[in-house]
This record gives sequence, structure tokens and C-alpha cells, in this order.
Amino acid sequence: MTTWLSDTGATLMGIVNVNPDSFSDPRSDVDLQERLAVARRQVADGASVVDLGAQSAATHLPVVDPEAEVERLVPIVEALVADGVAVSVDTYKPAVAAAVLAAGADIVNDYSGVEHPEIVSLVADHPDARYVLTHNRGRPKQRLTEPALYDDVTGDVITFFESRLDDLDELGLPAERVVLDPGVDLSKTPSQTLAVMREVDRIASAFDLPQLWAISRKDVLGVATGRPPAQRDPATLAVLEWFADRPDTLLRVHDVAGAGDYLAMRSLLHGRADLASTTMLDPRLYRQAPPASGGA
Repeated sequence: MTTWLSDTGATLMGIVNVNPDSFSDPRSDVDLQERLAVARRQVADGASVVDLGAQSAATHLPVVDPEAEVERLVPIVEALVADGVAVSVDTYKPAVAAAVLAAGADIVNDYSGVEHPEIVSLVADHPDARYVLTHNRGRPKQRLTEPALYDDVTGDVITFFESRLDDLDELGLPAERVVLDPGVDLSKTPSQTLAVMREVDRIASAFDLPQLWAISRKDVLGVATGRPPAQRDPATLAVLEWFADRPDTLLRVHDVAGAGDYLAMRSLLHGRADLASTTMLDPRLYRQAPPASGGA
């Protein structure tokens, strides 16, 4: 069904926001051609999947009209599909899902925890598409951070998935077309998110399904570092290390180039890749150009 998931280690999913009010890379306007260029650059930098979003999850911002989302998303989906790029769209709205699936999107990334079951039926009607099932006890645009909400947060993630997978199957979507997202920061305190990340093996042992971890620049990293979103990429790399050797795992990151460089150097250090004895640094990458022949 898909060729974009690695069975030897984690796969990078790039993030391209086509809304002007993203929590991590806000802009005053949206230029679709510029966003398409960003997506293509992420693929060149090592992203096997590009995740497009047209509505911020920030709770203080209004819900975007589905027609506006479709207008922003469909041209980019169509262009990337024409390029042969695997495309995911971050939405919980059936109208948006219907439009992007018709445009050729491979994945509907629904962070709501199945707010609208109709969206599942839409994915089911597209045999090559996958659906991201996200653990989220809250509602879209609700910030649910209750320290006493869970006795065992990872146990709740597992129970939630078990129940929802049954629901999805009844709606015509079999488990083999589902990717599980444990919901970093969604209906969780930073401490609860950390607990879930620490128990990734427990989740993996309960389900033989791919996982998506939306780790980039999240609140838990801000708590750990005391830094705002745009300065959390180094902390994101630390989380990347935690998941790097996990097959059938998508890691959703903003800085694809940085994550790709990290994984490339890591592979060399672990002996999974090597440098030829004759390989030298391209002169164009020197800190300063070498002196001309015969120079001092």
C-alpha cells in the first residue's frame, strides 16, 4: 500500500503550515507557491512524507472555515502528488478530508480522536489512503491539561486505541490502514506526555501498527528547556534519538534538514553507513575558499 514507511528505522515527516497563525512559524500572510517550495525543499532534505495543515491547533485562535482550508490545501496537494510526494493532511473536518483525498492525499491526519466519524468513512472509500488515529480526550481547540486526569496515561492511550480501532473497523476501515498517534501534548500535561514517550515500547507491544510521533517544538520541550517554539529544535533532536531506531515510525518535524543531518551523522557513527577513504570535503563547503595556486 505504501512505500514511504521504513522498516529499519524512523521515517521523517515534514511539516508545512499553509495558515498564517501557526504556533511555531507564524507569518503575516500565506504565499502558496512559497509553501510549495518549502514542501519540496523538505523532501530534498529527507522527508518521506509532507504533512500539510491549514488551521492552527492553538486554542486562542478561531476555527478556520472548511472552504478556506480547501482553497489553501488542494493546490499544494495536487502539485506534490504530481511530484510523486507522499502527502498527509492535518484535519478533523470531513469536507476538507473529502477534498484532499480527491486531490490524491495519502494520509488524513486527524488529531481530534475521531471527532467526526464521517471522516473515517471517507478514508475507507479511498483504498490506498491511511488514517491517523490520535489519542485525544479533549476536543479540537480545547486545551485539556489536568494532572489528575489519568491514573495511568499510557494505559489510557492503549485502551483508547483498542476501542477506537473497533469503531473504525465497523466504519469500514481495517486496522492495517491505520497509523497510531499517542498524542504528544494533546489532552496531556507535559509530565503525562513524557510518561507516554518513555513507554513507547509498551504501546508498540500492544499494537502491530505504525506510529506517528508529533514531537517537534512541543510544550513538553518548552518545559524542559525554557525556550519558545522556534528555539526548540535542539531538544527535538534529543527526542528524535529516542525514536530513531524504531521501524514503521513517523517522526513529524519542522526542521527536516537538521533532523536529516542528525540521522545521517548518527548512521556513520553506528557503522550503518561509511565514508570512502578518498572522500574529501567539497571546496565550496570550506569555511573560506582555499588560496589560489601559488598563493601564500
